[in-house]
Amino acid sequence: MASTIDNATLTVQAREEVTLNNRKLGGQNVHKISGINEVSERIFTVPTSEVGILGLASTVGAGTYITSDVQYIRLTNLDNTNFVRLTFISGSSTDAGAKANRFDVKLDAQRTMIFTNASISGSNENLAFTSFSNFTDLKATADTASVDVELFVASK
Repeated sequence: MASTIDNATLTVQAREEVTLNNRKLGGQNVHKISGINEVSERIFTVPTSEVGILGLASTVGAGTYITSDVQYIRLTNLDNTNFVRLTFISGSSTDAGAKANRFDVKLDAQRTMIFTNASISGSNENLAFTSFSNFTDLKATADTASVDVELFVASK
């Protein structure tokens, strides 16, 4: 079956505006990502227990995207009070006793996080940086009460 979807260009705009002492400050940056032909967008509830919200692998599956195809991911915490902890986990090691790397981020209420690739660095052992690795799982845990999160993924 031949696809009837034409590749498109995703336009991402970041803009800051603030007036201090009657002076307008801020900036705007526009970034265009070409070759996009898959987009997923959804809003879901994250409970106070850890849940998987996104997976990356070499093949597509339920909630799983192809690592090398992902070009842009946006997460927005829609709650007006509680933060959500985002946990990025890179694959596990086959060595006995080894642990998967993890990188945790606090996403405050009504805040957004954007990333454009799967490369992370983190360690359970407080080791020095050696290299990036692709995360395979993204998990979330709400702080005090469940929060709604918006997820937008664009890939090739």
